[in-house]
Amino acid sequence: MTRGELLSRVAETDSTFNRRGPDWVGKCLICNGPLAFDARTGEGATLEHIRARGRGGGDNLANLAVVHGSCNWEKGRRWDPKRRRSRADYDALVARLLEKRMARWRDAPPPPSRADRP
Repeated sequence: MTRGELLSRVAETDSTFNRRGPDWVGKCLICNGPLAFDARTGEGATLEHIRARGRGGGDNLANLAVVHGSCNWEKGRRWDPKRRRSRADYDALVARLLEKRMARWRDAPPPPSRADRP
C-alpha cells in the first residue's frame, strides 16, 4: 500500500475528513487545525501512530491518525523516551488521543486492540 493510499484509508475512517477533488480535507488529530493532503501521494500530511510502535502500538486503523508533519515531529520530540517522561504521562496522552480518535470515527468504532490500551 502506498503512503497516499494508507493516509486515504485512515482519512476515510475520520469524520472530520471529506474528499474535495483530488484532496482529503479535514482536521489534524493532535492540534485540531485544518489539514489537506493529496489523496494519491499523501503530500501535505503525515501518518501518526497514536501509541508509538516502539511502545507497543500497532498498525491497526484505530491507532493511526492523519496529522500535520510538525505536530507529529513535536509529539515525537516531547515524548521521546530519552527525555525521561513518565510512563503515566505518556499513557495519559495516548489515552486522550485514542479517545479523540474514536470520537471522530466515521461509523461504529472498532474494538480497541490489546496493544492500544494503556
